[in-house]
This record gives sequence, structure tokens and C-alpha cells, in this order.
Amino acid sequence: MKKIKLNYLVDLALFVQFALVGYSGLIMYFNRYAAGSLLRLIHDKVGILMLVFFVAHIALHWRWIVLTTKNFFRKEKQIKKSRKVKLNYLVDLAFFIQFALVGYSGLIMFFNHHAAGQILRLIHDKVGILMLVFFVAHIALHWRWIVFTTKNLFGRQREMKEGEVIEANYMPVD
Repeated sequence: MKKIKLNYLVDLALFVQFALVGYSGLIMYFNRYAAGSLLRLIHDKVGILMLVFFVAHIALHWRWIVLTTKNFFRKEKQIKKSRKVKLNYLVDLAFFIQFALVGYSGLIMFFNHHAAGQILRLIHDKVGILMLVFFVAHIALHWRWIVFTTKNLFGRQREMKEGEVIEANYMPVD
């Protein structure tokens, strides 16, 4: 399987998982008693599965992460960083930190619910809600790639015109 197709499928699975976990999390946050055992099961089990896909997502994008991080902190003037690349990097970094915090607190609460104090629950709940905002921003920043790749994988094939630009920071991968 080509890397781009694998990347797309992992991202699609992560999107569905994030939607399920985010929706169930919001229901439980606003009314803990409205969430039945099925909703809690979805939130917990899909949340753990989401961590696996998150690691796969990071692994698939590792080269971009390393190169962008190196370029982001270089002070040389010949390396021009577009505002979109800077914004994308900062949103992704904040999203990564939030994901790590929510994932860690979620795992602690899943495996030993009594060990999780109020602070850990507060972090999980509040940062989880903030993650939803950054999730939308992440999708918005990558929207052109999502549309292009979806058309490319599922639509009728068309030839790219010479010099056609898809996205400022798009790098085709094999």
C-alpha cells in the first residue's frame, strides 16, 4: 500500500474515533448521569484505540515533524517560513501537547479510576474540550490536502498540470 493511502486511511480512522470520543466526552461532561454504559464504553475503548492511531499518525508524519521543527527554529534569513506553515506547526504542537495530556489522564483514569484525583479529571475534561477547538483548526489547516487526496484516491483520475500547486507545504510521499 502506498504511504499516502495508508496515511489517508489512518487519518480517516483517527477522524472517526475523535468524533466518537469527542461526542461521548461532551455528553458525559455536561451530564454525567445521561451517559449510559454504552457511551462510557465507547469513550473509554475507542479513546484507547485512538491513542494507537495517534502514534501511527505521528510515525507517518515524523519526517515532516523533524524537518519543520528544524526549520522553525533556524534563524537564517534564507529559510522563509510562510505564515501558514508557522500557524500549522504551532496548532499541531499545541494539539500534540493536549492529546498527550488527555491521553495520559484518560489512561490513568481507565486503569485505576480511584487513583485519578480531581486535578487529573479537571485536566482531562477541560483540555479535552480545548482539543475539540484545535481539532477543528487542524482539519481546517489541512482541508486542501484532505480534499485533494480524497479526490485522488476515490475520484476519477486526472493529470496534474505542470507547476500546479496543491498546498504551500504539501510534499508528495510514496
